[in-house]
Amino acid sequence: MDRKSRVGFSMLAVMVLFFYASFVTAEPAKEIEVNAVVITDRHHSRMQPEIYHAFMTESKKAKPALKMNFVVFNPFKYRFIGESEETQKALMDLLKGCVNEVVSIKKGHPQTAELLSHIHVYIQKHPGSHLARVHKKIEDFMKRYHFLIIESSDTFGVHPMFYTPGVTRINTPEGATEKDIIEALYGLFFVHAALKQEKLIWGTCHGSQIGYVHAGGRLGRLFVYKKGGYNAEFKKTRPGSAENEIWRLEEVLYTQKYLYDYPTYELKKYPVPEILKREDREGKEMYLNKDFEHSLGLVQPIPNGIEIISYHPLSEYGKKACEDTSRDDNEAFSKILINQVLVDAYKYKTMLGTQYHPQYTYNDLETSIVFDYLVRQLIAQMTDKKKTERK
Repeated sequence: MDRKSRVGFSMLAVMVLFFYASFVTAEPAKEIEVNAVVITDRHHSRMQPEIYHAFMTESKKAKPALKMNFVVFNPFKYRFIGESEETQKALMDLLKGCVNEVVSIKKGHPQTAELLSHIHVYIQKHPGSHLARVHKKIEDFMKRYHFLIIESSDTFGVHPMFYTPGVTRINTPEGATEKDIIEALYGLFFVHAALKQEKLIWGTCHGSQIGYVHAGGRLGRLFVYKKGGYNAEFKKTRPGSAENEIWRLEEVLYTQKYLYDYPTYELKKYPVPEILKREDREGKEMYLNKDFEHSLGLVQPIPNGIEIISYHPLSEYGKKACEDTSRDDNEAFSKILINQVLVDAYKYKTMLGTQYHPQYTYNDLETSIVFDYLVRQLIAQMTDKKKTERK
């Protein structure tokens, strides 16, 4: 073997040894384990299967893959965190004890639109109060988890006592009750704990309203309140829409068609906000299908700390730009709808709030990008956490 051949053989041997060593020593990519707490509607003891499906599908596609574990939090239903029934009943008793304290605080500041700030002052001054004890329990509970999900709700929603000046009654003419105070209270405490611990939050519909109120925002009706609701349909055409954009209004405003109580979701094309896109998709046309079903919206004034991602499709309904060729086919609907600025989706510190329900239209267009975005944020959060722990 001549010198040139020996050199070539040596180099080949080195390369083979290098690749063999790399193959032997390289560890397989490990899954990142994420523990999520899910606040459900108070009537349900399990998370929405559509949300579960969306996250499980996206987490498997992620690199590295996520292993997601979900735990339901709902004190109105026993056996929600694997603890004894007595422990959970004790928490519910504490929450019921909070109601009178909340009412007392609001009566002391009847014109406030930010009741939560006064509640936190009260907690500092009264560490043995029901409110302080619940706040501490929720803060400790959140420490065990990496991610907070607050689902949509079929209840009244956030009690107006928390954001409307002058409301001091538990039962309101519109239908808010004591249970709405309790549900809003622990939702707000969970958001506070997760933000303090710099953990990711996603709130949809009711969940987005909880985050908005936590930031100091207000909720308002999309249409004039009427007991028993309306029976109206609104059709609108606009550039880039999927034919007619149809909205229905009975007791709530929604974009669903009901046939034998089975919901079908009509296709409506809305541009995907740039913040949700991966770097390689920035500037490219992408669309999502938003599903709405709600009577309250995220209204002005927009609180400090809220970064608006998009506005509600019916925001400032009465104002049209010169180039807007859209039209409506129902004059009666325009008389019902209130003309106001409405926030559709927002970012608030480590929280993403979506007034719409992307879980129901996950497979439509590129709506799954909402969950792709959240999974990417979780990977970044968990990676940063590991780096911090190594230091």
